Amino acid sequence: MRQQICFYFLLIFLLTFSGCSDFKSKKEFNEGTIEYSIQTQDETQSSFNSSLLPNKITVKFRDNNTSNKVEGLSGAVTLTYINNIDDKNGIILVKFLNKKLFFEEPLTSGNISSTYSGMPNITIKETNDTITYQGYKCKKAIASFNDSSNYSFEILYTNDIKIANPNANTPFESINGVMLMFKVKLYKHIMSITATTIKREHIPKDNFSIPSEYVRVSKKTIEDFLSLLQ
Repeated sequence: MRQQICFYFLLIFLLTFSGCSDFKSKKEFNEGTIEYSIQTQDETQSSFNSSLLPNKITVKFRDNNTSNKVEGLSGAVTLTYINNIDDKNGIILVKFLNKKLFFEEPLTSGNISSTYSGMPNITIKETNDTITYQGYKCKKAIASFNDSSNYSFEILYTNDIKIANPNANTPFESINGVMLMFKVKLYKHIMSITATTIKREHIPKDNFSIPSEYVRVSKKTIEDFLSLLQ
């Protein structure tokens, strides 16, 4: 049960960054939406129900504020992490059927490291390669998991999106740019995360606030509630 909880929490904290634009202009910008697809593979030959794992991430951003929504369980549950720079708060929203819960804490609390307990350490090496992806100039890095698999993968990231410290407090902190393609690994599951739909658009400020219909709970309550979904 705790493994799938970690999937959700790792993804929302990894994705405290945001996207690009479907315009082919190279002009920098700091407001829009990006959607990522998640493809999961199992290193072992054991069977697992991929429908229980996250399959989509939607990120909205404006002036360094970000809202990262992870969808899974065949669309029955959404988990959203809001990084509100203006109010200096981090907000977790959970929606499942008629349940709407939230947890809020200061961004300076620095207590998210446990969300990475299921992911091996990674080594990241920068390259001089550049690739055009979704019409934007991206840099390429090569990463590898520091475990027995020695699995390596490419990271594509761009500096055309202006979000401060886009990968802070994640295993990808050394990447100075918004990642558009990368992978994570948890409990023998390798998850390929790829930007699919990228838009420059106006994002209202209320995307970074707590909806009035959500009920405040503790972080443990959020974790316990998600464990019931497994």
